Amino acid sequence: MKNKQGGFLQIIIFIIVVVFLLSYFHITLSGLWNYIVTSFHNVF
Repeated sequence: MKNKQGGFLQIIIFIIVVVFLLSYFHITLSGLWNYIVTSFHNVF
C-alpha cells in the first residue's frame, strides 16, 4: 500500500510541475496538443 501511495504522490507532483512549466512558458494545453498532433502528422 505504501508503494502505491508513493507512486500516486509522484504523479501529482509531476502534474503540478507540468502545469507550472506550461504557465511559465505561456503554453496552453490546446496549443501543446496541436503541437503534438502536428508533429505526429509530420512523422507519419
